[in-house]
Amino acid sequence: MKAKLLAILGGVMAASMALAAGAACATPLVSPAKVRTGPGAEWPVIAEIPANADVRVLACYSGWEGGWCRVRYHKVKGYVDAGQLAPSGSSNVIVAPIVTTDIANLRKGPGTNWPSLAVIPSSTSVDVAYCSQGWLFGWCQVTYEGQTGYVNSVLLQRQGAVYSQ
Repeated sequence: MKAKLLAILGGVMAASMALAAGAACATPLVSPAKVRTGPGAEWPVIAEIPANADVRVLACYSGWEGGWCRVRYHKVKGYVDAGQLAPSGSSNVIVAPIVTTDIANLRKGPGTNWPSLAVIPSSTSVDVAYCSQGWLFGWCQVTYEGQTGYVNSVLLQRQGAVYSQ
């Protein structure tokens, strides 16, 4: 069953990577995965799935629906951005946690001119509330060891995700 899920995710991800290259807007990097009523960021959110939660994949899509998987989490069925999913030790997948890719400064505000509150080691799991867009593009508000601050989004990724966002 696990091999089947990985094959499904792998095939969809390869097709989705070509679509993602031309996409105007990626799903924001936040710790919980948003479950939507349809395969796209424009569809309404019906639930959130926490990082590391076990999720059952019902199907993954290519073409105009590329990069999205229909999932079941408890009694909720909907669509999740495939870049938020990672293989697990069970027959299901998990919502991939967000980790630092290198040593990162947790800053008081969104920019290098803000003082550092803490230094986060590489490969450390953090809770991401949101990532800013517009003139503050590239900074995410995160919580690490009870402190909330900002980390450059270049230093964050979903751990083990088959398809990176």
